[in-house]
Amino acid sequence: MSLLDALNEVKKSGFDPKSGKEYGAFEKIPAGTYKVSLDGVTHNATKDRDFLMLSFLVIEGKYEGKKESIFPTLAQTTSKGNPMPQFVIARSISMLQVIGEMVDTPIPDSDFDHDSETDAYEDLAATLTPAKGKVLMMTIKESPNKKNPDNPYRNYEFGRAEQPKAIEVDENQDPFAGNEGAEIDESQLPF
Repeated sequence: MSLLDALNEVKKSGFDPKSGKEYGAFEKIPAGTYKVSLDGVTHNATKDRDFLMLSFLVIEGKYEGKKESIFPTLAQTTSKGNPMPQFVIARSISMLQVIGEMVDTPIPDSDFDHDSETDAYEDLAATLTPAKGKVLMMTIKESPNKKNPDNPYRNYEFGRAEQPKAIEVDENQDPFAGNEGAEIDESQLPF
């Protein structure tokens, strides 16, 4: 895609720079089912709380190239210091295990056998990082948020997807075989 192609896409969208909002900035992927790849697995921290972030890249369809990130929590307390409801942690654990299975990277129980979520996040990131690039199906469903109706809750389901075929290369084959004596036009070289 050239710069002019990108500019034309922006113009076709009805973008108005006078609105003060950039084109497609942080636009959420709408509810639906998407073929995605596991694009990133990160354990990070902000202020006094750490988190695990899983990023998914849409690889087909209208939203190809868009990302969706989820933040499953294993925190024992809420940001206000109250005990985290057990169902929240259980739901996060089950989501992580489902994702692991869908990318053929089962998460061992030992990844959750820690007194702190920090250690669990480290183990989970180490377990899932080798699965980066694996393909799976992601379904996003939204439900109403009574406290903030403009920001509905997003719920996820994951399913298996056929993995792209790896290109096999015969390491014993000479890639230049049959080109002996061929003249090379240096103006065609990329460097």
